[in-house]
Amino acid sequence: MSRRLRPGPSLKFPLCRALLRLSPNIEYIIIGSGIAKDLDSYCRKVALPLMALMTASLPLLAFIVLERLSPGALVEYLSLALAAASGLLLSIALSIGIPAFNYTSRADYLEAKFHVFASTLASLLAGGQNLSEALAGLAMYEDELKEFKVEINYIKLMTSLSQDPVVILNELSKITPSNSLRTLAESLAKGVSTGSDLLSIVSYQLETYTNYYYSLVDKVAASVGSLLEMFLSAGMIMPILVTIMGILFSVYPIHGVSFTSLVVLAIFILMPIISAVTVVLIDDQVSKIKL
Repeated sequence: MSRRLRPGPSLKFPLCRALLRLSPNIEYIIIGSGIAKDLDSYCRKVALPLMALMTASLPLLAFIVLERLSPGALVEYLSLALAAASGLLLSIALSIGIPAFNYTSRADYLEAKFHVFASTLASLLAGGQNLSEALAGLAMYEDELKEFKVEINYIKLMTSLSQDPVVILNELSKITPSNSLRTLAESLAKGVSTGSDLLSIVSYQLETYTNYYYSLVDKVAASVGSLLEMFLSAGMIMPILVTIMGILFSVYPIHGVSFTSLVVLAIFILMPIISAVTVVLIDDQVSKIKL
């Protein structure tokens, strides 16, 4: 990571400045996503190679297609220029979208392990350490807090630069994708400014988080129970419906439709579809809890 705390005019690459204009928080997102240590490094390692690849491959593809179509020279030049411009725009969009996707993906994992981070910090504060010592002490628990590697490395760097804990916490709240950790960092920064009990702040945030997850578990359990009830109901009703339809068809036969076809439809088509939909819905609900 660079030594500047905020994105600024020291960016080396024009592409970095373009990304910063399009997405003012792009550097915080890049750092928080774990892709690179700062915007300059991201441009050098990812964005610039991506731009070169896209602006070269799309015109090459367009050239291959135009060679087969053999249009006029003017159309060919315009098509190649359009392909190059499209590649440039696509590379810029991907340069913003890739870290944003990784940033969002990290949020779920961090949120699920926030209680470990908060409990560790609370134990350090309860042991008599001040905030600076407690933040620096988090590095001793890197194995237990491996999901927070980006945040801990950031804290280590800023601590080594002798930055004020309030500054570290305010900047930490901007790079982390975890809503709970962001709230904790902001609360601690305000607590330092107002002289509040920091251990009480951490304990309160941990309690709030725990209560939220308790309610979330109840909601997910209720949703999963409802989905299983629907699946069981469908499984019980399906044979009855097939039997009734078979009886009706024996009395009022329909050309091209037989009882055997109904059984095949119910067993090999409808029930697998219902089962697959139920599994997907249950997995979606359960994935909300990753403790």
